Amino acid sequence: MSEQENGNDKPVLLKAIELVLADPADIKKETISLQNKFQKQYSDSKSEDEINALIADKIISNYSYYAAFVGGATALTGVIPGLGTIITTFGGTTADVALSMKYQIEMTMAIATVYGHNIEIEEEKRLCLIVAGLGAINEAVKEGGKQIGTKAFIKMTQQYLKGATLHAIKEIFKKVGIVFTQKAVVKAIPFGIGAIIGFSANKVLTRYVGSKAQDFFSSDDKKA
Repeated sequence: MSEQENGNDKPVLLKAIELVLADPADIKKETISLQNKFQKQYSDSKSEDEINALIADKIISNYSYYAAFVGGATALTGVIPGLGTIITTFGGTTADVALSMKYQIEMTMAIATVYGHNIEIEEEKRLCLIVAGLGAINEAVKEGGKQIGTKAFIKMTQQYLKGATLHAIKEIFKKVGIVFTQKAVVKAIPFGIGAIIGFSANKVLTRYVGSKAQDFFSSDDKKA
């Protein structure tokens, strides 16, 4: 039995993200185009795994660049559909976090596509939300500069996939919202909100999420 969508109990941040998230079909189309380009260029000299790694690196680089320029969301209301509605409905702080997460989730979807996942399927889309959300949380709350290892991240993600994925997504993004809006956390890490989101900080965050997404989707252990 599939899980029932219930918009009333979705975290505010998740509702906001859904307003600005690109269509998975568009992400898939762009990624396949990039794959074709890289395969044509490197098929004679590199293995499939090596080509996929190059494509994933390119995707991470592109989305890190996009995310680096998020800054205050209000400056982008005329550029990104749905952003004005988020600011009006939920406020600028939520809009900024949602915009940052938009790029990290879209990046994760693109990486998933590289490794053979059909992100137009709801369960695959949910998987990408879980991977991106967990990546963001782990980078934000790391202690003493220590980041979670690849095997530990994959194992943690697998635990969330064993239960109801929609519930898992709600719990994860509730935590993401708390982590990124708490004043104490904002002071402790460089991922501030609005005008104090730094270029390099958002870039680092997005690169980390991308690396964890690549770790997960490229690993044979993820299906264990």
